[in-house]
Amino acid sequence: MFSDQSILQNLRRAVVTLFAVYLFIYPFAIVLVALDKVPVWGTWMGGALLILQGTLMGFWLTVRYRWWGAIAAGLILVVSWAVEHVGATTGFPFGSYSYTDVLQPQIFGVVPLAIPFAWLLIVVAAVGVAERIGHRDGKPVNDHQLHPTRVLTAASFALLLDVTIEPFAVYINRYWVWSSAEGGVYYGIPASNFIAWWVTSLILSWVLLHQRRSAARRGHTPQPFMIWLPPVLYLTNLTMFVVVNLARGQVLPALIGGLIMIVLAGDWLLPRLARRLRRVAETNP
Repeated sequence: MFSDQSILQNLRRAVVTLFAVYLFIYPFAIVLVALDKVPVWGTWMGGALLILQGTLMGFWLTVRYRWWGAIAAGLILVVSWAVEHVGATTGFPFGSYSYTDVLQPQIFGVVPLAIPFAWLLIVVAAVGVAERIGHRDGKPVNDHQLHPTRVLTAASFALLLDVTIEPFAVYINRYWVWSSAEGGVYYGIPASNFIAWWVTSLILSWVLLHQRRSAARRGHTPQPFMIWLPPVLYLTNLTMFVVVNLARGQVLPALIGGLIMIVLAGDWLLPRLARRLRRVAETNP
């Protein structure tokens, strides 16, 4: 499976094409949602954008890790759908919520198809950010061991993204609604949602990294293909949530997202600045 180079080449082209489509749509999506100018006939585009990004991450995993990546993507889709289905029908573990009819189609009339793809996007992107922070020296990531710190960090970055997503999805895009009985202190969203989000992200991050460990232990070397893509998608989505929340008067999630961006920018910038200063000091003793 995936040993045929022509299949891999087609997947590479698909990743590049989907990313180009995403970059084309992205600025229009920010402007239209921020200004509340999305036409009635265009409400489907939010779900389509989530499916596009999730598909992009699934193809990227397959190119990088062959069938181990494809299995990881499939498991994330299935497990996240199952958790969401249970959550929407029982109120456990997230709390009492239900999806509106904005996102279509819906699997068995309960969970929108876009939601598992959103989980795939977020988990792969959060793992990419966690690895970027944990490997500043630029050395290849060692997949032979499943480091708990990497899983915990990825789950935490997924949760931080959800903190900015929830007010955006509930009050701006109206993807789902929370029961008024929940009475959460953060925009009416219960604390159970964020706890469940972190635990679910932890499980899905472990699934992804476990598959990568399996690939490494069987001698597979990840393909050096667009390794910057997951953190870039994390940042572009975070930027959208910050801009739209701020434009629509939801200051707190915009502030939280802005702080995350500052931390990530500092993590990228400070080591480079330190290296530059060392070089200057060495050339000017």
